[in-house]
Amino acid sequence: MEVILFKRAALSAAVIAAMIAPGMALAVQDTMSPSYGKSYEAFVEDAKLSGGVFYFQRERDRKDGAGDGQYHSNLSHSTAQLALNFNSGYAWDVVGVDVGGYGAMDLAVDESNPVNEENEFSFWGNSWGGSDGRSENGASLTNAALKFKFFDGAVTAKGGLTQLYVPGIIGVNWSYQPGTYRGGQVEGNFGNLYLTYAIADEYKAPWYRDTQKFSRAKAWMDPFADENVIDYIHGLAARYTFENGMAVTAAFGQSEDYMDSYHFKLAHKFDVLGGLNTSYQFYGSKTDDYTKDGGEIETYDGLAWQQAITFGWGAGPYGFRLEGLWTKAEGSEGNYLPRLTRGYGNSQGANEIWWDSRSDWNENNEKAVFFGVTRTLDDLVGAAGWTVGLSGAYGWDAENGDSTIKNGKEWAANFDLMYTVQEGSLKGTLFKLHYTDYNNQQDDKGSWYYPNMFASERDVKFHIIMPFTVL
Repeated sequence: MEVILFKRAALSAAVIAAMIAPGMALAVQDTMSPSYGKSYEAFVEDAKLSGGVFYFQRERDRKDGAGDGQYHSNLSHSTAQLALNFNSGYAWDVVGVDVGGYGAMDLAVDESNPVNEENEFSFWGNSWGGSDGRSENGASLTNAALKFKFFDGAVTAKGGLTQLYVPGIIGVNWSYQPGTYRGGQVEGNFGNLYLTYAIADEYKAPWYRDTQKFSRAKAWMDPFADENVIDYIHGLAARYTFENGMAVTAAFGQSEDYMDSYHFKLAHKFDVLGGLNTSYQFYGSKTDDYTKDGGEIETYDGLAWQQAITFGWGAGPYGFRLEGLWTKAEGSEGNYLPRLTRGYGNSQGANEIWWDSRSDWNENNEKAVFFGVTRTLDDLVGAAGWTVGLSGAYGWDAENGDSTIKNGKEWAANFDLMYTVQEGSLKGTLFKLHYTDYNNQQDDKGSWYYPNMFASERDVKFHIIMPFTVL
């Protein structure tokens, strides 16, 4: 085991060194130039201090299908956030620093409701799995990282507490703020070719205060017992964009002794329908069936995957989306997880499919389709800044992980109303109302009859996002 870990660590270091070393040589040359004595001033002169004030209110009712068949309050709360971020310039055109954080306060919480553990806009506790089921007020860092650039920015790197993104493999959870890894990333843009590599050993979702180790177990399964701890995750990706606009992305990710993940994306824009954006996307994962001490902890039986086809086009003030999903997730999990670790919020993947329709539409053998239309109202007198949207999703053929339960169905309808302030001191402030009517066709059999398909819900979310710049 020690030899394997050493080889992987050496490989990681070699990849980073291979991309950074030429730039380091360039940096040394910069220190010998006549302008060296002044170039550190860019650290302050190019710095930015910005942030935002945020408000979130949610009212969610969930059906007690196996009980009285009625909807009951499931979440009821309002939360405010204040975020502040400092992004320096690059001293000597090489090195800088990013520091940022935020505070969150619940303004109202229904204390009579025993289930308010899903407020992702305040805090569930200090670390993953440590919540007592009640949200808390507090503050947390999102960034505390060094950043570097070389070759006039063609190669960049960062390390510390930061956000990592490897297409299709590693991403972050979001509230208004992003999740945070303890790790680093290097990226290179070489003409039409983009390359990146990232590695991390800890993570926190934005509703936790502290980073914590990765785990192959869920939060209630003794996740940080020695046999379940994952020491690191890492991933690399390459994307090539052809002159005709077609882009091909391939990526690979790995969590130590647990999961290998794969991603492929083919995207192209056609000169029809005002610009038709299309893509085919593949996400796949294979897990090791055994823990470090030899115990069995099955997640997937063979290769689990999710495939997607997407279409997006515009017509004047209208925007349209048509997307489809197909999932295979045989094994004890029974649904496809787009991340390199087990439990929700312990790390995050980078699946691009987001329908904001409550369900993940990722049950074993499930097929699902989504259609949405938005309309900006800028062309109407007195309606500048307004946008409305309607969308819906439908999933069928859902199964549990061993296919003993079949033919599951679910659907959702959504309504969106958005307004962006067009002028004045609040210019850029966004007001957004989102409503989802989600329906599980198996309510009478109880929530979680399928592994990741909860009971029917009516969900109302209201956002106010007010960005500001200090300098």
